[in-house]
Amino acid sequence: MDKKYYIIGGVIILLLILAGVFFFSSPSTPGGNGGNGGNGGRIELVWWKPFEDTENVQELINDFQTTYKNISVTFVKKDIVDYEKDLIDALASGTGPDIFSIHNDWLPKHSGKILPMPESMGNVRAYNEAFVDVASADFIKDNRIYAVPLAVDLLGLYYNKEILGSAGISQPPKTWDELVKAVESITRVNRPGTFTRSGIAMGTSNNVNRAVDIVTLMMLQSGTTFYSDDYSRALFDQSEINPSTNRAFFPAGMALEYYTQFANPAKTSYTWNTKSDFSVDAFTQGKVGMMINYSYMMPVIKDKAPNLNWGLAPVPQTSLDANKINFANYWGESVARNSKNAEAAWQFLAFISSKPQLEKYYSKHKQVSSRKDILSSQIGDTEIGALAENALTAKSVYKKDVEVFERVFTDLIDSVILRNTRPEEALKQAVEQINLSLTK
Repeated sequence: MDKKYYIIGGVIILLLILAGVFFFSSPSTPGGNGGNGGNGGRIELVWWKPFEDTENVQELINDFQTTYKNISVTFVKKDIVDYEKDLIDALASGTGPDIFSIHNDWLPKHSGKILPMPESMGNVRAYNEAFVDVASADFIKDNRIYAVPLAVDLLGLYYNKEILGSAGISQPPKTWDELVKAVESITRVNRPGTFTRSGIAMGTSNNVNRAVDIVTLMMLQSGTTFYSDDYSRALFDQSEINPSTNRAFFPAGMALEYYTQFANPAKTSYTWNTKSDFSVDAFTQGKVGMMINYSYMMPVIKDKAPNLNWGLAPVPQTSLDANKINFANYWGESVARNSKNAEAAWQFLAFISSKPQLEKYYSKHKQVSSRKDILSSQIGDTEIGALAENALTAKSVYKKDVEVFERVFTDLIDSVILRNTRPEEALKQAVEQINLSLTK
């Protein structure tokens, strides 16, 4: 009899594990026809999301409503300019949406407004297996799931094929050392401080789109430790020990010095300064050979310069032998803590983030997949393949307050370029400001 009960107990545990795994792999798993998704009263869900058109998500909504006939979903596209403020105000007044998008930097600031996924509907292990690692780092807190990403975006290297070809460069640079050499070959100077052709849009803060993200990526690649384990102190001004030489070095300082060299007149790689055009404009006008940006910039380039001959390559790494590190920027879908239909809302998110549904979504709205089991099919894509192949190595950095982090790191760049502050000293000042924000 004891053996019989052991067998029954083992079967039950196995079924529970499988239920968690299938939650993120099957579109029909969210609650079956039970719970809020069953045959009870009519349920209406409202979904707020910026940067998305209704036609791109309508099939997801239609498929869900066909399966769960008593649940309707109303999609509302929000203007990003006022989105965060409108969301905070609406949730505070009780008139907010059931489902809303949060940026991957926002959880530290807004976790109190979100109802985590019910543990009965899914588990962290299944989430980790289904989605790219950066999503787990950004959207799981205290072993609870706070958001589900429908896609991810990564920094990539945009390059002008004709400019690189004219400089005798057959392939976009794969390492930062190769990039410096390419910049020196591409750059053309009219008079001191005026470039007729720049190698890359890097080195400054005010006229380089996503400059802070680029610097942060380079710090990650250099081995920078940003915080203490409990995120109570910033540590990115500290030295690290190089395991191969057993000597101390300042990884963040090296990254900052590398980034700012392109705006330093004393360097042979000088190719950009505060008088240069905005990076995206310079690229679309054929004034710069390369820029680093996200895939969301592709439609902008196509619109502004339909005849430009350009390509998108993976962002450079420290070396070809080092483990790749890339940088992510994306959104996840969350459920409002004060939603009256939270279970149905999570059912909807589980449904639309399943593999079959996201494959339909990407066919109409090409984006890098947030799901590991779809990425391999995207690597050969001529537009996003270079990013899809690196999504598994994407990382992010904790930001208790995004606005403070952006301001401090923008000033970090300016201190070196505009005020001639040594990188190590600029980093110490930046750490003091971040630490002050961590105590609030």
